[in-house]
Amino acid sequence: MPDNENPFAASKLENLLFHFPAGVNWETLLQRLESQQWCASIVGGIGTGKTTLLKQLIPRIEQRGFQPVLFSLPSESSMREKERLPDKLREIKAPGFILLDGAEQLSTRHWLSVRAAATHAAGFIVTVQRSSRLPVVLELETSHKLLDSLVSELTGGKLADDEAEAIFHRHRGNLRDCLRELHERWDG
Repeated sequence: MPDNENPFAASKLENLLFHFPAGVNWETLLQRLESQQWCASIVGGIGTGKTTLLKQLIPRIEQRGFQPVLFSLPSESSMREKERLPDKLREIKAPGFILLDGAEQLSTRHWLSVRAAATHAAGFIVTVQRSSRLPVVLELETSHKLLDSLVSELTGGKLADDEAEAIFHRHRGNLRDCLRELHERWDG
């Protein structure tokens, strides 16, 4: 089956809107960020939607007159990439705005260089897996109910009873891995 027919294809997942925790929406998130002078962290485990949220934050930051630049540090980032990052960040000056996905990859030494390099940007928002050195404006968690909701959004249907919960627990709450399993199952 062609991948574009799979409801769990990457192209379809990229179009999913971020699902906020109860009591939070774009307006409240932007208010929290502004109250922290646009310098804060978004915290959540692997597969909780941090990257999705960061990407969907970009147009909202642009609407505020900023020029966001997204940097990503995947877990396989080399020492050389981490050491080059401060030089790249120094080039970003207001209204430039730094979004750094995967800041937990930085050692304390690298973090201090990165933080100092970001001082001339209009904003500095990072995603991390645990509380960081910046104020936390949002903590993300997943649930089997959220997985069920995403499946419903993608397929128009629901998983069999307790299936979302079983998949969710099998992947320890990592929704990215849950959706990857469903993608493979759909193809298989």
